[in-house]
Order: sequence, then structure tokens, then C-alpha cells
Amino acid sequence: MAPLIQAENLVKIYRMGQVEVPALRGVSLTVEPGEYVAIMGPSGSGKSTLMHILGCLDRPTEGSYRLEGREIATLDEDQRAEIRKRRVGFVFQQFNLLSRLTALENVEVPMVYLGMPPRERRKRALALLERVGLAQRAHHRPTEISGGEAQRVAIARALANDPALILADEPTGNLDTRTGREILALFRELHREGRTIVVVTHDPEVAQEAERIIYLRDGKVVPKL
Repeated sequence: MAPLIQAENLVKIYRMGQVEVPALRGVSLTVEPGEYVAIMGPSGSGKSTLMHILGCLDRPTEGSYRLEGREIATLDEDQRAEIRKRRVGFVFQQFNLLSRLTALENVEVPMVYLGMPPRERRKRALALLERVGLAQRAHHRPTEISGGEAQRVAIARALANDPALILADEPTGNLDTRTGREILALFRELHREGRTIVVVTHDPEVAQEAERIIYLRDGKVVPKL
């Protein structure tokens, strides 16, 4: 079976006027289908830049990135957006829920973009909220639920398009310790179901949940921090 993620010699250079700032300096990595991987490194190590490339939010200056065997590095923004909405589920530190929508409506959003009929997407959204233990909060808005509940809604939303890859950026960063552990337990359950999960974190406790840790420092993969 081919790797789900195959990145080779990724280089990302940001240009600020006449100044070039290298964020990634030749990163290579693979992630197999069904793996649970943590990408760990200090601030400024290139974690966020790598996450944006793996999530098809950005493309490298140089190098190759294949997702499910398809070369992503050369695609334009519209093509990357199409892949994002169908094959990648995102979980962010800030939850990124739409404040005017209920939990149910937030989970429905990716399915709206996929053109799913209203009745079908509502049924699926309810099932996903039940999956993360929040069916009773379906009609509450983000301001009416706790941070842990908001992150569970975000996870349900990430699952809405049945993605090949779940990409989580500091998913417990805004949560207290107990709530954070509940979210990590939910990721463990999703992994046992066969989901491919890549978590970007600076927290050793979060990273230790994964099967494998990839360490970044100064834009390069290193043996250990």
C-alpha cells in the first residue's frame, strides 16, 4: 500500500521585501494510512508551515508533496481547495467555529460545500455529534458550550467529509488538563477506527499519544529534540 503522505525535500521560503526567510529546509517524511503521527518542535521550528503544506493550505517553494499518490505541490489554489474539502479534516487550537451557527449547523458546513442534500447532511451531522458525545448540544451555539465541547464539535466537523487525513494543530492548547485528556482519548478512539491522524504540537504529553513522533528544529527533521 502506498503512503498516504509522501513529502520529499520540502523547502518553504517566505520573502519579505528583499529578505528571504527559510521556514522549511528540505523536509522529507511519510505517513502510512491509519497511522497516528505527532509532529513536534519548538516555536519557529517550521511546524505550522509544514501543517499548511500537508493540509493543502499552501504549497512549498521546492520539493514534492503527494497525498494519496497525487502530487499537490504544483496545484493551484482552486485545485488545493477541492482536495481540502474532500480529503482533509482540520482541528484547530482556536476551534474556528462559526459563532452564529449552532453546533449542528457548524458540523453541516463542510457538507454544504460538498453539495450534500439538506436532509442527508442533517442526519449525518447529528450522527457525528452523537459520535463525539454531544448530541444533546446540537442546537447550542459556540458561546453556550464549554471549550472542550467546542473542540468536540470541531472534531465532528472535521469528520463530516469522511477525510483521508485528520490534521490537528495544537488541539488541546486552549483546554485545561482534564478536558485536554478527554480530547486525546477521542483521538485514540478515532485512530482505533482506522483514521489517519497527524497532530502538530509542542506538548510532549500530546505527542506521546501518537504511534510515532517526527521532530522538527530550524525547519529540518531531526532525530530528537
